[in-house]
Amino acid sequence: MANLDQIINRIQLYQDIELASAIAELKKDPTQLQAFLKDQQNNLYSNVTKQKDDTFEKVYGDLNRASKVQESILMHNKRSGELANLQQQIYDQQENSAKAVIEDKNMAGRKNEMNEWSVGNKYDTLFVLSSSFIMLSGLILITVLWKLGMISSYLWVALATPLILIVVLIIIRRSRYTDISRNKRYWNKQIFEGKYGKIPIPLCPEQIEAIQGSIQSLQQNVQQATRGAAQGVATAAQSVATAAQDISTAANQM
Repeated sequence: MANLDQIINRIQLYQDIELASAIAELKKDPTQLQAFLKDQQNNLYSNVTKQKDDTFEKVYGDLNRASKVQESILMHNKRSGELANLQQQIYDQQENSAKAVIEDKNMAGRKNEMNEWSVGNKYDTLFVLSSSFIMLSGLILITVLWKLGMISSYLWVALATPLILIVVLIIIRRSRYTDISRNKRYWNKQIFEGKYGKIPIPLCPEQIEAIQGSIQSLQQNVQQATRGAAQGVATAAQSVATAAQDISTAANQM
């Protein structure tokens, strides 16, 4: 390592000597000195200019690449936004289609319920009208027989009264059932709210036994806690009494 340092020092010394000798020779010839200085100046100017050009090209290339990277990021963001909007449009279309299907299904179900109500109401009305027609036909028949003298007026009253009462009861029953008891949405259902009250649910024997066992265990725990507290109070009172006796004994000894 020491030999290498000596060699480096010698080489630097020889270079300095050669530089000094070259400068001394150039000082002897001013024309050659001016040419040498001019060449060195030109070389220095060329090197500085070349370094600046290289630096400018490098910086410009870095700036160009950075701008392209930024442009790529912006385009990627734009395409991502377009893809997100496209997915949102597809999702909205699917959601609207599903909602339309659900609405159509609900509408069809409600239309079926309305049709069922309408048909049931018409059947009920037809039944009432048929009963009225039968009652009127019976009244006309017994009236004709009464006019012909085939039956008496008492028998006419005895036959007409049940017919009229039956039809009147049918009309009252049907109208009140439809207005009060029948469900307003489903024809084949009846409203039970507030009429008969809630049906009480009986307790199972297992649940009763479990409840009773829980109550008994709770009572036992309370009793044990009370006994423990009483024992603690008694122990504390005994301790206080013992301490009082000790204090009185000490006072007497003093």
